[in-house]
Amino acid sequence: MKLSERIYEHAEKIWPRYLCHPFVTQMADGTLPQEKFRYYMLQDYLYLRDYVKIFAAIIPKADDFEQIRFLSGELAGTIDETLRTHIPYMKRLGITEEEIRSAHAHIDISAYTHYMICEAQMGDVLTGLVTLLNCSWSYAYIAEQMVKRYPNAIQNKNYGSWFAGYVSEEYRKTNQALIDRIDTLAVSIDEEETQKLCEIFEKCCLFDLRFWDVVYTMGES
Repeated sequence: MKLSERIYEHAEKIWPRYLCHPFVTQMADGTLPQEKFRYYMLQDYLYLRDYVKIFAAIIPKADDFEQIRFLSGELAGTIDETLRTHIPYMKRLGITEEEIRSAHAHIDISAYTHYMICEAQMGDVLTGLVTLLNCSWSYAYIAEQMVKRYPNAIQNKNYGSWFAGYVSEEYRKTNQALIDRIDTLAVSIDEEETQKLCEIFEKCCLFDLRFWDVVYTMGES
C-alpha cells in the first residue's frame, strides 16, 4: 500500500467528525454567526503564518534541486494565496489591519503548530510534508462532502467562496501534488517509519478537530 493509503485509514476514523461539527455544518447551511467566522479567519491566518514556516524548515533538508523547487513553490504558493485571497476576505469581514497585527493565536492552535514545526525540524522532508497533509487534504474532503450534502453552500453570500476555493480544480491539483510527493518519498520506508508517520498524521487530525472546537466557541472553552 502507498503511504497515503495507510494514512487515509487513520483519516477515516476522524474526518467524519469534521462533517458533523457545528462550525462546518452551519457554514454549509449558511447559519453560522459571522462573528465566529471572523474569529476563524483571524486564527487561520495565524495558523498559516506558522504553516509556511514548516516548508522553510524542511527546504535545507532537501537533497536535490527538484525537491527544493517543489518545496519553494509550495512555500511561495501558500504565501501568495494568503495575500491574494485570505487577507482580502478578512477585510471584507471588516477585520482591520490593527486587529490582524494585534491578534494572538489561541493556545490550542499554538500547540498544534508547535507540534508540526517540532516534528518537521526533527525529521526529514517526508516527515515535514506529513505534518502538513491533514490541513490540506481534510479541507478538500470537508468542502467536497459538504457541497454534496448542501448543494447551495457555494452560492451562500457569506461562506460560498470558502467552499468554492476548496472544491476548485486548482486546489485539487495542489493537494494531489502533495499526496503524490509524499508517496514518492515513502516508497522505500519500513513499517516502523510508516507507523510513526501515521501517528503524526493522526495527531494532526485530532489537533484540527480541536481547531474547529476553538473557532466555534471563539476560544472560550
